[in-house]
Amino acid sequence: MSTTGKARGERFFFFYALALFAIVVTAFPLHALINGDELPPLLPHMHVHAVSMGLWFALMVLQTTLIARRNYGLHKTLGVSSLALVPIMLGTGLYISWENLVRTGDNTILIANSANAAVFLVFYGAALLNRAKAALHKRFMLFAGLALMFPAFTRITFILQLDVFLVLPMWLAFLLAVPVYDLIRQRKVTAASLIGIGINVLYIVGLALATAPPPG
Repeated sequence: MSTTGKARGERFFFFYALALFAIVVTAFPLHALINGDELPPLLPHMHVHAVSMGLWFALMVLQTTLIARRNYGLHKTLGVSSLALVPIMLGTGLYISWENLVRTGDNTILIANSANAAVFLVFYGAALLNRAKAALHKRFMLFAGLALMFPAFTRITFILQLDVFLVLPMWLAFLLAVPVYDLIRQRKVTAASLIGIGINVLYIVGLALATAPPPG
């Protein structure tokens, strides 16, 4: 593939990361503005979670930009910073979910966000283990980011007053964008995309079973 072709290919990963970032930094603040009276008071750890999440998705955009510009050294250096960011981001998110359980008595959000965090760690760990294999690394990182998007997609439905079940097609659109890109660029679906789809199918089926209301 030519240098120009590679650069065009990297644009997909940049715009994918940018789309995730834009949704996160738009959906949460708008939801807070529109439904502020229905939300619990914003405590310091909630601000920490919001900032760390925003930094994570901003880092995704920056990292894809650095790769497109062949700045591999800075890309690797900044990648190390994610090791400090991840426990803060996930830890505060799960604590907020536990607080929701205590406040409402409903464990659905805690179960869902625990599953999201687990799938994120699977893909994030796979990406770290495959740092030397670009095709695997960058796709696993996209899937890691997507694993954290259900809360943001849910807030879009609240903002636009849509059926909450529309979250699933939003998520599917991003999931399937990766293998579709593979087919367009390489005329085949890469191993990383097949692994990602397989894990995500197991994840969504398990999540649906875990959060389904009891029969009767």
